[in-house]
Amino acid sequence: RRRLDHGMTLVELLAVLSILAILLGVGVPGMQRLVGTTRADGSIRELYALLASARQMAVLTRRDVTLCGTADGSSCSRTWNGNPTLVFVDSNRNRRADAGEEIFQVSELTHNGLVRWSASGNRSYLRFRPDGAALEFGNFTWCPASGDARQARQLILNVTGRPRAAVDSDGDGIVEDRNGNPLRCN
Repeated sequence: RRRLDHGMTLVELLAVLSILAILLGVGVPGMQRLVGTTRADGSIRELYALLASARQMAVLTRRDVTLCGTADGSSCSRTWNGNPTLVFVDSNRNRRADAGEEIFQVSELTHNGLVRWSASGNRSYLRFRPDGAALEFGNFTWCPASGDARQARQLILNVTGRPRAAVDSDGDGIVEDRNGNPLRCN
């Protein structure tokens, strides 16, 4: 006689559940890290594109173009954190988009994290001249909402108006600033 089994024993079920729990325990943290890294890289690429676009608009329009954080969509605020980024022609340099001054873009750079701008002269805004040069230079640091420095990214903007990405030169998993210090998100 042949006996047909149509189910699982309790031992088999426990073995399968144990293997599944181990696989999930190993896979989920790695997936979260991958998602966080992808989000960080995407945000810094978006910032790079925004800077390139603003610089190009300054050259094409032959006018000063300003970038800054904005709370109301038409004037600069003191911080970029939690605020959209405003890109506009600022002919009278009052850091406000007045009548006749074109707004090119309002970008939500901070929807996945926080943006910090550290500039020459301690300014909270950035201007590109008609020749593409930056009147303020410094660096943009992007930090995830979690504050994990391993996912922090930085763009360094020189006086010619060209940004470059900071890199992890020592291989510890944390990007260093232009002075070789690891980025911090606090």
